[in-house]
Amino acid sequence: MNDVIREFEQRAQRGDIEANLALGSHFEAHGQSRLARNWYARAAKLGSLAAERSLAINLLIQNPIVQVEGVSMLLVAADKGDAEAAYVCGMLAAQDAKLEDRWKIAREWLERAAGLGWASAREQLEFLGPDFRAGNVSALAGGLPVHSVSEAARIFIVENCAAAETCDWLIERARPRMRRATVYNREDSGARIDEARSNSAIAFNIAQSDMVLMLLRERIAATTGLPLASMEPTSVLHYAPGEQFKPHYDFLNPDVPGYALERTTKGQRVATFLLYLNDDFEGGETDFPLLNYRYKGRKGDALLFWNVDPSGASDLQTLHAGLPTSQGEKWLLSQWLRERVR
Repeated sequence: MNDVIREFEQRAQRGDIEANLALGSHFEAHGQSRLARNWYARAAKLGSLAAERSLAINLLIQNPIVQVEGVSMLLVAADKGDAEAAYVCGMLAAQDAKLEDRWKIAREWLERAAGLGWASAREQLEFLGPDFRAGNVSALAGGLPVHSVSEAARIFIVENCAAAETCDWLIERARPRMRRATVYNREDSGARIDEARSNSAIAFNIAQSDMVLMLLRERIAATTGLPLASMEPTSVLHYAPGEQFKPHYDFLNPDVPGYALERTTKGQRVATFLLYLNDDFEGGETDFPLLNYRYKGRKGDALLFWNVDPSGASDLQTLHAGLPTSQGEKWLLSQWLRERVR
């Protein structure tokens, strides 16, 4: 591999645009964002529109995040006719709650990306249908009533949160991207694989998101009463038969050094929203062992629980587990929501 990299570096130094791009992609895939940015920037200076867009997206999704510069570069690439850049502009508009007429602007960017040949944009416009094209977002993303199922902890059911077709769409979007799920590293708030969690997952960054997911995030925000800005990247989870997530808490324990740092910088994980994307399996309930309560939603139903009590203190009653299925595979959408608490 080192020989291949050296060969590409030699070609890149001679002004080979594709070699510069390939090096940028390689280093980005290996978590070396700064090196990736250097190679993308070189390719962009050589006139590569794809490099301009890749650099812009890198600045928006890889640490260290450089949002203002990333958005500016993305708009430039979109104005030059890059279809993917136009598409990501639509995703950025959809999640910007401070942007006036954001859904209209997001739709226009999606239509522009479709016109430039971005197949996914065309598919989304067709899937979302006339309500979205007419600007009737409330029908797709309005808040829904919640039903309490526990007196000891704040746990609620949201029925018919998403249509069956939406659930199927999300599964197929996630399926090719699934990787072994991780847990928080207690020392530095990073990610690590742990035997307590054997399922697979994918968290959608802004470039991987789509308008179907953005509308669902809007519905979750409206239903929980928490702002879009409080949301972590949305994840889709997959449990093959026998896979599970053993009992755990979703809140960040302030007594753990790595968690305390995460709470300080990003806020406490105050709520968890689980959307059941299928129901054709046996077992696989979400189990709250301290409450003697288990829940298995129908396809399109959701479970909302608050990981903190009304005062903001960690709620120890919310210990929960994703039980293994005895037959069939389970798909869930998971959305964590943050808030600064005392």
